[in-house]
This record gives sequence, C-alpha cells and structure tokens, in this order.
Amino acid sequence: MPDANVERRMDRAMDLLAAIAVILGVIFYSGVREGTWPTILVLGALQVYLQGVSVRISERTDISLGTAVVMPMAHIAGVTPSMLIGVLQGVYDGVRNRKLWRRTMFNAAQFAISRLVATLVLEYLKQVLGTTGAGLVVALMVATVVYIVCNIGFVCYVVANWRGISWFTQMRLVLQMGSFSSFSSGFIGIIFTYFAISYGFWGIVLFAILLVNLSGLLKAAAEVSAERALRQELEEELVIDEMTGAYNFRFLNNWLSEPSDEAMSLLFIDVDDFAVFNNTYGHGEGDKVLKELVETITKSVRADDQVIRYGGDEFVVFLKGMDAQGAQRVAERIRENLSTCKNPTWKESITVSLGIAAKPYHTSDKRQLLLFADQAMYQAKDAGKDTIQMWSAIKDPA
Repeated sequence: MPDANVERRMDRAMDLLAAIAVILGVIFYSGVREGTWPTILVLGALQVYLQGVSVRISERTDISLGTAVVMPMAHIAGVTPSMLIGVLQGVYDGVRNRKLWRRTMFNAAQFAISRLVATLVLEYLKQVLGTTGAGLVVALMVATVVYIVCNIGFVCYVVANWRGISWFTQMRLVLQMGSFSSFSSGFIGIIFTYFAISYGFWGIVLFAILLVNLSGLLKAAAEVSAERALRQELEEELVIDEMTGAYNFRFLNNWLSEPSDEAMSLLFIDVDDFAVFNNTYGHGEGDKVLKELVETITKSVRADDQVIRYGGDEFVVFLKGMDAQGAQRVAERIRENLSTCKNPTWKESITVSLGIAAKPYHTSDKRQLLLFADQAMYQAKDAGKDTIQMWSAIKDPA
C-alpha cells in the first residue's frame, strides 16, 4: 500500500487532470454541429450502456465494446460532444461502481481528454489524407490507437504510483494483458463509422442495436465460461487429497471406470517402514513425509503426469504414453531425488519401494495393470526395500 505522501500526490494529480480537462474543453469548444443532436443522443446512450456491460474474463482483464463508439462520435459530432460523452461515461462508471468522487472525476477527465486528443488527431489527418477511401481508414486507425494509448496511459500513471513502479513498466504490462480487447473494439468502431457514413442516422441506430446484442452475447458467454470454470474447480476439489495435494482414490476409481486404449506405465509406491516412523516421531511428522514425497514425485515426473494417493502411505503415478523402460528411469529418478531429502528431526532416511507395470506391454486391462504394479511393489519390499521392481521380473502364478 502507498504511504500518505504518495496518496496525496496521486490526489493532486487527479485534481490537476480534472482541471486540465475543463480548461481544454473551454479552449477547444466547438459547439454542436447542426443536425447531429439525434446522433449524439443515440451514441451517448449506447456509450453509457456499453460502459455498464463490460465483461470480466480474468482477474485483470475486461472486455468492453465501449471503444467502438469513440470514432463515430468524433467523426460525426466533433470535439465538444465527444468530450461531453466522455464526461458522462466517467461519471456513470463512478456512480455505478460506487467510486470515490475524486476517482470519478479522474475517470471523467481521462475519457474526456483521451477523446479530445483522438478527435483532434482525426480532424487533422482528415485534412491531410482526405475524408474518403484509404485516407479516412488510416486517419480512423491512427486516431483509434491514439485514444486507446492515451486512455490507458492516464490509468497507468495512477496505478504505477500506487504500485511504486515506473509508468513505462505499467503500460507494458497493461498493453500485454488487455490491449487486444480495446483494439478489437476500436476496429469495430471504424466499421461503425463507415456504416454511419453510408446509411446515416438509421444506420447508426441499426449498428447500435447490433452492438447491444453483441455485448449481451459476450456477457452470456463470459457467465457460461465462469460457471464452467467454477464447476471444473469444484470437481477438481472432489478428487484432490487435501493433505498432500495429490489426486485421491476417487480420481483413481474414475479412471478405472473409463474405457481407454491409451498406452501408459504405472508406478505403485509405498513408503518403507512408515508405521515405525509414525510410532517414533508421531503422525504430524509422518504427514510431513507424505507431503515431501508428493513434492519429490511431482518434481521427478512430467507436468502432465498424475500422482494419486492410493491410501495411507501408498501412491500411484500415471505415466501416460510411456513404456516400461521409460518408467524404470522415472522410478530411479524418484529414488535418487528422495535420497537427497534431509530433515534434522528424522534420523532415518526416507525410502520407498516402487513397482512398475506397463500397458499394453504387460496387460491391456486397467484393473490388472494396477494389480500388477501393486504386486511388483510388494516384490520390491521382499527384495529388501528401497528398490524398484518391474512386473515382467515376477513369475505369474497362473
């Protein structure tokens, strides 16, 4: 959090920007162009509506079609109406989101000045490049970029001071994370402008209706996506072992019930003499061992491999697409990495016995694969513990 001096400096900067917006509004006052009132009212209402339906797609990223209104307003109505709509947009945003009055005035000034600069750039480029064809396209594109960068720049100044970083660093972060939405909306605004030029007032009304419906679809899609993400998160919680963070037996059961022809290897891991360890150091230390074991296994396997707590101190590892020889190397890596884990509380080293079975090399049946790996692990126990046993080395009693 910033200290009191930083907060005062930020407050002064917000007040200064609001004052500058008022001064610039007076200096560049252009009145209202004849016959544009209906267009101003429609675009103003559309701007306010779109400001209220921005869609949050991540913690730091919103999608809004509000930028699509900037260029039609600038091209048709000019400087003063564009600034006034910017002020209305900022005030509405502040009231709707219950922002402090100083922040609300800052937002209003931010939108107003950004629109002013973009409109002035557009008017100048239209004089230089022309008001039709490729010249107008270039003018609209440049003015759109100017608006977006100017608008983001003001916000980044405040955020950079709040976070104690440079303005340039904050700008780079924002442009990397959220610029696609703004530029996409700005591109729609260029199409909107041409639609207004070609079809007049009723073309504006029709395109406004299109944007209202499109924003509704975006909001619905975001809500569905958020609900799906929440459902997936809840489902994952049901199959996660709370203590170790590995998948639990429910996950293993789900896997066993799903048909699959995928080739894979399976490791069955058991901590050697874990009951003795618990009796010596207590179950609290035993829990620490299990957590450290899961962390060690996770570091020893690929990112998409899965570690499952079978029960107690027994774990299963899914190595999808890996043959028996690859699984052997992974098992050796787990033992090697585990041997480097030291804790001053424990006198004994923590070791494990590992059994390996591969599909389809040893069997094509999932349940039999799990049984084979389990039996291989017990064979490793019988061989003296802290060892690795492959199912192929076990004589099938059948």
